[in-house]
Amino acid sequence: MMSGSLSLGKVLGIPVRLHATWFLVAVLVTVSLAAGFFPQQYEGWSPTTYWVVGAVTAVLFFASVLLHELGHSVVALREKVPVKSITLFIFGGVAQIGAEPPTAGAEFRIAVAGPLVSFALAAVFTGLGAVLGAVESLSAPLAYSAASI
Repeated sequence: MMSGSLSLGKVLGIPVRLHATWFLVAVLVTVSLAAGFFPQQYEGWSPTTYWVVGAVTAVLFFASVLLHELGHSVVALREKVPVKSITLFIFGGVAQIGAEPPTAGAEFRIAVAGPLVSFALAAVFTGLGAVLGAVESLSAPLAYSAASI
């Protein structure tokens, strides 16, 4: 467990934590999107819309990081490798496993699971963004999230 982290609870029996540095990144991502990126890309929205869309996009970003780490963790558990915790922090996230994978194949499957989840999320975000395309304030967070994965 990383010191300076806050417990969010458990997902699939795996403790999920937020490191203190996560809060700094969450604020920076939200401000960057609400005050910079979205006003440049989508003119004419109200200030409130920029901030809400920026915050929603930041949540999608961090949910994507968590799902990526859960991808690694679920496969690790299937391979009989214990997972101690998942911690989100300034550089993204880390799943702390409790033992070495038993084979090179297991290690490969664990390693590739996270990126496969990320690619699947990009496809889902792209599809939902296309469906909601006419409503920019709904499709913008999806488009940004799909492109940033």
